[in-house]
Amino acid sequence: MPERGTILSVVHNCNNVRDLKDDIACEIMYKFFVNNIWVGVVSKKDAHLIQDVSDAQKIPPLVISSIKKTITFSNWCDTRKKRSDAMATVLLQLREANTCEPLSKWRNELYLVGGDTSVSDGVFFELERAAAEVFGVRTFGVHVNGITVSNAGKVCMWVGRRSLSKQKWPGMLDQIAAGGIGNGVGVWDSMIKECDEEANIPSKISQKAKYAGTIQYFTRTEVGMQPETQFVFDLVLPEKFVPTPKDGEVDTFYLWTLDEVIDKIKQNQFKPNCAMCIVDFLIRHGNLTPENEPDYLEIIDNLHCSFEFPAPRSFTAV
Repeated sequence: MPERGTILSVVHNCNNVRDLKDDIACEIMYKFFVNNIWVGVVSKKDAHLIQDVSDAQKIPPLVISSIKKTITFSNWCDTRKKRSDAMATVLLQLREANTCEPLSKWRNELYLVGGDTSVSDGVFFELERAAAEVFGVRTFGVHVNGITVSNAGKVCMWVGRRSLSKQKWPGMLDQIAAGGIGNGVGVWDSMIKECDEEANIPSKISQKAKYAGTIQYFTRTEVGMQPETQFVFDLVLPEKFVPTPKDGEVDTFYLWTLDEVIDKIKQNQFKPNCAMCIVDFLIRHGNLTPENEPDYLEIIDNLHCSFEFPAPRSFTAV
């Protein structure tokens, strides 16, 4: 039997950055700025690796100050395309050097880094997904709570088990569908896409999903920092519908009672941010209350972490 924790300990496992300012003051982290807007945070080790690659170029695209503990683009990188191209060049060279572990999990997916108030979509530049933790930029995703409701009102939840071939969190429990929001795909369309790709849910069903707000957390991983916002959806599925793996990212699906799901959460069997989304569901639907959960308020605080990094105003503009 896996070691059991509390709901709060599981939430803390995901939202585990307590005082970023202390890390910066202790010279552990560098701030990453674009046009004087703070957009991310980089470890001291990675800052030195990035500086070596940038300084080796004929016209360095990045300025790294070991005195100020900051990273920013050079003045000539003054457009979205220039910044995106310059960053791609740096990352490809870092990947080839095999000195930055996260880049070994290259995804060929671009994330948007927001904060530019001078353009309508608010996008500063595009960044390879594998580098998001390296630069500590804010990322975004969609998570779907797939549930069934019996005639008697009993709620069960569909849970997926991640494929053992997944680059991250292989074999752990997951929601019925979830995924990052990449460049050019909006929030709603990302949800529809993930439902189709991961659980073979036809759009005539997934289009009935309801927005359920967001959760937000700041995770320190072994290789970097990840401030992340998840758009959460609740999807009531027909009782006779059975999700099936489609794209190889999920091995199998289980239909469990909420008590069974809670038990698996406390056993730390869920991918951390999936556990967060389900805890949010349990609170919104009255399954976790101040009466049955002594850490109720602290759990809520940790589901909605605040951080200073800005967001794009649109995910669909390319």
